[in-house]
Amino acid sequence: MEPHIVRLGASRNEADALADLHTRSRQIAYRGLYGDAYLDHALFDVSRVVWRARFETFDPATDLILAAMEDDEPVGLAYASFRLNPALGALLDNLHVAPERKGHGLGSALLAEVARWLIEDHAGAPLHLEVYAPNQAALGFYLRKGGVETTRYRETAPGGREVDVVRYRWAKPGALLD
Repeated sequence: MEPHIVRLGASRNEADALADLHTRSRQIAYRGLYGDAYLDHALFDVSRVVWRARFETFDPATDLILAAMEDDEPVGLAYASFRLNPALGALLDNLHVAPERKGHGLGSALLAEVARWLIEDHAGAPLHLEVYAPNQAALGFYLRKGGVETTRYRETAPGGREVDVVRYRWAKPGALLD
């Protein structure tokens, strides 16, 4: 069965399922960026707290939670919000696809749904996101999708490592629908 994308925001069970997928994705993508102790022991609980809070404070006027669902399980997720940095437009704070499902277009489909939300519900407001510079796969993906690098800065990742962060922006998210 092909995954289908749904909007979420109602159930704590949905929050936990997305948190678990998010954790699994970050344990692979951020190995070497985050400390191993954080990835292996703290991340699960941290993710559940973050996702439960997102669902508890969810406001469909400012937030979007998407899941690519297959057999009633999320295999991809996206979270965008105007609350996090409204001066820059909507922030795509998370876009993750289950490691075994990468390369099948789910990330592109989720990104297109975020763009559609911005066009249909927010007059085509700009979109931005931030990604760790060592995550070359993500950097390449966002460049292929037309993201424009606007900022680089350093931050301390969980576990204490200093890492460069790259901000990408789409002034006109309709380009993500092509």
